[in-house]
Amino acid sequence: MFFGKKLSKKPIINRYFVSGMLISMSISGMSVGVNAQEILTLNDAISLSLQQHPELHVFTHKSEAAKALITQAEVGTPKVVNAQLEDFLGSGNNSGVSGLQATLSISWLLENDIIESRVNLASSKADATTIDQEVKAVDIAANTARLYITLLAQKENLKLAKIAEDQAKDLLDNVEGRVKAAKANAIDELRARASLSLYELEVEDLVHEIAATKSALAAQWKGTTNFSVTGTLTNIPSISELDEVLKRLKENPKIQRYILQQQEIESEIDLAVVEESPAWEVSTGIRRNEVIDDFAFVAGISIPIGGEGRNKGLITSLRAKQSQSAAESDALLQSISTDALLLTHKLKHSLHVIQKLSNSSIPMLEQANEQASRAYNIGSYSYTDLFAVQKELLNAQKSLIDAYTNIQLFNIELERLTGTSVSKNERAL
Repeated sequence: MFFGKKLSKKPIINRYFVSGMLISMSISGMSVGVNAQEILTLNDAISLSLQQHPELHVFTHKSEAAKALITQAEVGTPKVVNAQLEDFLGSGNNSGVSGLQATLSISWLLENDIIESRVNLASSKADATTIDQEVKAVDIAANTARLYITLLAQKENLKLAKIAEDQAKDLLDNVEGRVKAAKANAIDELRARASLSLYELEVEDLVHEIAATKSALAAQWKGTTNFSVTGTLTNIPSISELDEVLKRLKENPKIQRYILQQQEIESEIDLAVVEESPAWEVSTGIRRNEVIDDFAFVAGISIPIGGEGRNKGLITSLRAKQSQSAAESDALLQSISTDALLLTHKLKHSLHVIQKLSNSSIPMLEQANEQASRAYNIGSYSYTDLFAVQKELLNAQKSLIDAYTNIQLFNIELERLTGTSVSKNERAL
């Protein structure tokens, strides 16, 4: 790869943060702690983010609230106890309490179907909270993965910059010797010193960038930067996997959220239909008749009339919202499909770039660098030409790192769009 040293062939850890795994990780109570300079894998970082990210803590309370509403929906209208006194404290036969008739009864509503519809609606809303958590978890995991991959790329660039710095030092020593021997112009020495200074500055910049990225990554779980990351950028998906992922776009949690939204609206429609006809009221009790000194059971039923169609406007509105949700779902699926297709093209292009750089450009530039160095040492090649060859090799190696990095970032975005893992198997190019 760069300056005769190839990138490690050790594959990066398996990135697998599909929505189902994310949620199971976030509620399974996995214990992952970060001690001083502990090695942190990508899965560790994602797990920590899912456990401790403040935006996910919100859903714990939302879930509790949704469960409480399901319990509340199961509560029906309280039964009513009725006590009625008749024919007393009047005149004639009804004077005093001699003609008293006392009735004690209890009444309740026949509303099981209404309660069932309310419970179904509350359960649909609870499911929506779960899928909202899933959507947020996928986004947080993707952001964590992007930061982790960026950190790996910065580490690779730092390795490359240090090798370039060492080579610049060696070249400066060589030039100084040639200048002292009057075999090279002093201008070459000045240029070599300036080149070394720029490489040293690049190393310093990358050290600062790595520190900043580590801070951003640790902020995902409100942790410290006392950790190191592990892995390489060489684990890439195959072409067949990229084509297969396009078939799983409907697994995106945001698409599932629209499906649940339509089910929730359907539950609202069912409730509106049931509530169109008010519940019947049934009563039963016992009556005491003082005149004949006897008891008797009483029963009654109240049937509301004229309720048909009173929720017609509400039902029509809900069906329109359901159609709107379906249309928005189709639009989102189309947008996701377009984005995913574009990402697969970018991924395939990056794969082509990697193959071209690894199999053609870099090997030839490495060979050119070796021959240019030998030619310079015997005085048959100029400093300017040698510097140009080394710079071309350095740029090609940077391009290779960028291509690997882009594949990882495109892959993460593709996984975020689909809610599934593009590659479940570890492999290295």
